[in-house]
Parts: sequence; C-alpha cells; structure tokens
Amino acid sequence: MTPEIWWRRRAGCAHTLMQGSFSNGMGRLDCVEPRMAAALSDILARPGSLVRAVTAYLTGIEMGVPEQSARAMACGIEYLHTASLVFDDLPAMDDARTRRGAACIHVVHGEAVAMLTALAVINRAYSMIWQGIHQANPQRRATAGEWVDARLGIGGVIGGQAYDLRGWRGEQSAAEVSEVAARKTGDLLRLTLVLPAIVGRGTPREIQILDRVALLRGLAYQAADDLKDVLSAEEDFGKTAGRDEALGRPNFVIAEGLPAALRRFRRLSDTGDRVQATLPGPADRWMMLEMLKVPTPVSAADTDSSLLSAVI
Repeated sequence: MTPEIWWRRRAGCAHTLMQGSFSNGMGRLDCVEPRMAAALSDILARPGSLVRAVTAYLTGIEMGVPEQSARAMACGIEYLHTASLVFDDLPAMDDARTRRGAACIHVVHGEAVAMLTALAVINRAYSMIWQGIHQANPQRRATAGEWVDARLGIGGVIGGQAYDLRGWRGEQSAAEVSEVAARKTGDLLRLTLVLPAIVGRGTPREIQILDRVALLRGLAYQAADDLKDVLSAEEDFGKTAGRDEALGRPNFVIAEGLPAALRRFRRLSDTGDRVQATLPGPADRWMMLEMLKVPTPVSAADTDSSLLSAVI
C-alpha cells in the first residue's frame, strides 16, 4: 500500500470520526428552546468539508495529543468556523441568502435565533478547545491559551471581520485586502495547525513552519474565494455570490484586477508548497496538510476557460 493510499484511508476515517463529533457535539436538543433547537439541527446537518477539523485532529495525533483531546479540540475549531459563517451571512454583515447550498440560518429561523444559536456554538467550541488544552503541561497550556486569544480576538478573526465591514468602495489596495484576509481567514487556519502542535510535542521549528503554511493557505483560500465571488454563479459557489462588490468588501479581484488576482493565488499556492516541504521528517508525516491546498478556482459555466488559462 502506497503512503498516499494509506493516508487517504486514514483521512477518510478521521473525516467520519469528526463528522460524528460535529453532529453530536452540542448534546441532546430535546430540552433546548424549540426555535434554537431547530436552528442547531440545521447547522449540525450541514457540516461542510470539515477540512479544519480533520486537519487539526490528524495534526494533534501526529503531535502526540491524546485522541480524545485531539478530537475535542478539532471539533471546537470547526464549530468556531461554522459559527463565524452564521454571523457572516447576517444582513448586518454580508446579507447573504444561501450557504452550503441551502438557505442561511437567519433566513429560515430569523436573525435573533441565528445570533443566539451561533453564540451557543461558540460557547461549546471554547469548552471543547479547553478539553484539548487542559491536558498539556503548564507552559504549553499557557501558550495555547494565549494563541487562542490572539487568533480569535480583536487582533485576529474578530478584528479582521471588523476591518472587512469598514467600507472599501474604490479605496482598497491589494496590501490592505491581504491584511484583512490574514486576520479574517488566515488566523483560523493558524489556529487549526499551530494549536495542536503547541498542545502536543511540536518543536519551535515545527510550530514556526506550520504557522507559515497556515497563513499562506489562508491567503490562498481568500484569493480563491474572491475569484469565485466575482466569477461564479450562485449554484456553483454554494453561497450567495457577488456580495463583495455589492457591499464594498475587500476583494483581491476588485483591488488589483482579475489577471493579478489569479497570479497572486498561484504564487501563494506555490509558496505554500515550498514552505510545507521544509517541515522536518519524511513528507508522508505531513500528508494531512495536503487537505489545505486550494484548487485553482473554476469559473462559472459561461466564462471562457481558455481566457482564464491564458491569464494564469
């Protein structure tokens, strides 16, 4: 059996495991307020790709984190991502109508229930992350707590979202878009890869390289998302498209044009590959990181693919 096949099977098992954790992590819903229970049921029924959970889980296992702790921490990270999407979609934010191929939570259940439900998911996420952190030695536990605060707080994801909402019509540069993306998108991937290494036995060099890989993959993901927001039809995108231009949000395509944004995406992807290759040990030790590679965005059906290829 080749290392690739072995890893594919292992990733498949991890995905099944994390899907179960995601679906059942909020506990029994029969005693929850009915409207919130209905919203939670909808959220838990659409877990998305679970790429953050699976990657965090397998990284934790590789770093020597006990299995139950790795699973709890990974699910907590995925819950944070899921809750952030509920807030992202609200009328006060991106005013989206669809997410993951279905109506947004606030569209079906109302804004108040959507916000309270997202807060409930965040609350459970912190509890799960603590389950993963508390077993570490005191020094690593303290470092992990600081890392969580830095990546999620006013200097991280939440602060990045605040900048995202500032209003950027005709006033954005690629450097400014990159700064917002590093916080809004990159910091959650930095939490995904680095937190398990801090809690486990990650060396300073491993932690440093994992942090760099996570940031590059996060920026590549945002560049791909910006391209799809401009190029893709809603049925292909899986969520409401065209929101960045309509609402004046930072977007690489709007800031620097389609050809430059495509080149940026490719450059970020290639640099991420090179940095990942410097991680210590055999390459198959880090196969879980392959899941964070972002495929080249596919345009909408009516876009001339030959033109896109020429631009790339």
